[in-house]
Amino acid sequence: MEKCNFTYSTKNIPIPSERQYKLQLVEKIEALIKKMRWKAVFAKEKSNENKEEPVSKDNFGLKSDKCPPPVKELINFEKDLFALLGKLKFRKVNCAFQKKLNNDVKNIRSSNSTWVAADKTSNFYKLPVERYEQLVSNSITASYKKVNANIEQKINKNGKKIADNYNILDRIQVNGNNDSFITLKDHKPNFENNPTTRLINPAKNEVGRISKSILQNINTKLRNNLQLHQWNNTSSVLTWFNNIKSKSKYKFMIFDINNFYPSITSNLLNDSINFAKQYIDINVKDLDTIKHARKSLLFYNNESWMKKNGNLFDVTMGAYDGAEVCELVGLFLLHQLSLKYDKNNIGLYRDDGLAIFKDINGHDADKIRKDFHKTFKDNGLALDIRCNLKIVNFLDVTLDLNNSTYKPYTKPNDETKYIHANSNHPPSIIKQLPVSIENRLSSISCDKKTFNEAAKHYQSALIQSGYTYKLNYNPQNTVPDQRPTKKRKRKIIWFNPPYSKNVSTNVGKYFLNLVKKHFPKEHTFHKLFNKNNLKISYSCMNNINTIINANNQKIKNKQPAILQECNCIKRNECPLQNKCLTSNIVYKATISSNYPNYKNKTYIGISETKFKLRYANHKKSFNHTKYKNDSELSVEYWKLKEMNANPNITFSILKRCPPTKPSSKCYLCLNEKLFILESKNEHLLNKRGELVTKCRHKNKFKLCNHKT
Repeated sequence: MEKCNFTYSTKNIPIPSERQYKLQLVEKIEALIKKMRWKAVFAKEKSNENKEEPVSKDNFGLKSDKCPPPVKELINFEKDLFALLGKLKFRKVNCAFQKKLNNDVKNIRSSNSTWVAADKTSNFYKLPVERYEQLVSNSITASYKKVNANIEQKINKNGKKIADNYNILDRIQVNGNNDSFITLKDHKPNFENNPTTRLINPAKNEVGRISKSILQNINTKLRNNLQLHQWNNTSSVLTWFNNIKSKSKYKFMIFDINNFYPSITSNLLNDSINFAKQYIDINVKDLDTIKHARKSLLFYNNESWMKKNGNLFDVTMGAYDGAEVCELVGLFLLHQLSLKYDKNNIGLYRDDGLAIFKDINGHDADKIRKDFHKTFKDNGLALDIRCNLKIVNFLDVTLDLNNSTYKPYTKPNDETKYIHANSNHPPSIIKQLPVSIENRLSSISCDKKTFNEAAKHYQSALIQSGYTYKLNYNPQNTVPDQRPTKKRKRKIIWFNPPYSKNVSTNVGKYFLNLVKKHFPKEHTFHKLFNKNNLKISYSCMNNINTIINANNQKIKNKQPAILQECNCIKRNECPLQNKCLTSNIVYKATISSNYPNYKNKTYIGISETKFKLRYANHKKSFNHTKYKNDSELSVEYWKLKEMNANPNITFSILKRCPPTKPSSKCYLCLNEKLFILESKNEHLLNKRGELVTKCRHKNKFKLCNHKT
């Protein structure tokens, strides 16, 4: 186990390769065009007086993967926007920090070890794959047991029924089966000899997306009805603290719920829901959705695991609705406490609680402590409590009842690291970061003196990250404007091209000029598409942490070398140079003929399955008339055939891509589109319409296609 401590934040972004940048730009351009097409299509439908107004429905934030039809008014705009790929100019970036990042990226990608993050520090540890597998296996078998794959099928089957009830079956995917992973608890004693780990389960129940929206609505109504102090940020805690009168007469009691997420049982959630039903209406359909979202499995190396107690019920920390479930249970617990104590004196943020009590001695405080323990124990929860305190550290502030003050708080040995001033982030982010830190520190400092004392630590961290900005006390004006101005909300479509320092072309300027050129005032869609509702905001490329995670996945899922890349009986007749068993490739087909003056033409295609299966489909379209329109390649083949020419086709591999996963990009489709756009062959058979399409490789992950 080799310790590796980066001297910078792993959120820093290195300079990407030209191809990486172009792939992400293609993805963002396609996303923009789809949004614009949908908006244009809906505008045309709305203008049709004979067409009925569509019935709106709640899609719970789930996006449709349907591809909008082409709109003739947008064709020229789309053509010029895709032409940006050919006009991009790149430059070399001479920066010592970027050189360091790129060297570290090379070391990460050339390593055959997994890079495992520490749990509560910024350290990383290089572990051989075998050692990593052993640690993960030990963590899993301690609390989980193997289950039959049929259980996963049953969960998806029930999820399909629920999604169908909400009429969103075509928008939701099957449950993810991402492998679990670990972090290392290097702050624990004797770590070197006996490393302890934290097991993290990233697999999520997709119905949790629906449950999240339902629970948010329930929690909001409950908070409004009961007026309980369930805090959602530090600002709300400070508001509560400032409203305490005669602070010197009070003492704090701070408590922490141990293992809150995994400690929530089915009975506790049911009690919380029954409590909520006393104040708001919750229908049966929503109840079934919330309960189904709790069914969770753990996955590793294509095996399914469930908790040893045999119960599928789980509130995982990464679940879509995990925080909302904790908030609902928290409201239930706060209500129970409010029956005995003043509700205005108790508050809760997730698993951290804070209370104040007036004029109490040690005996009274101990009685309250025992009562809190009993209340939570009755609900199956354990507490850590400290009483009779005048000063407490809560979230990221220190609250002082003696002096009625508050100041920023950082945990001991907490190493503060910011993205570097020379990181490959958009300039707006680099510029705004020190200002955001300044505003944040000002908002959690009671006065200028407190700010200046706390700012030293953060000022030092900024200087180490290459900033020259000096932090100054900047108290925010909290007095609301007496005459609030009405702001009309526009439905804005954002174009989010990636930012990179090695791109010299001004992508934003190019885009805005296209908007001005193609949508003048007299244009049909000028009101839909103009500088006020078509805006640009740069997105980021992959940071160091993302690169580490991707490399870990690549090493862990490394496929053994294919023993046989070709099984053709006659090797010299293999359609792909003895590599016909290769899958997940972008290929090029070149068609030639002995027909006089015929220019060779090319076709770019993709094969997710073994190429030999794709080639068999091509042969079928070449030999049977009813399949001749299967692809542009077969159309051209039949043209030559009908002219009595002798068409000849050769295939070659352009790019091998990683397999498509439910929650990731489809690199097959992106690479195919980029090769089409980059092709300088004027005889390319692929059509422009292939650039804005629905990814067919993700159909198998749709819940509506799940076999029940």
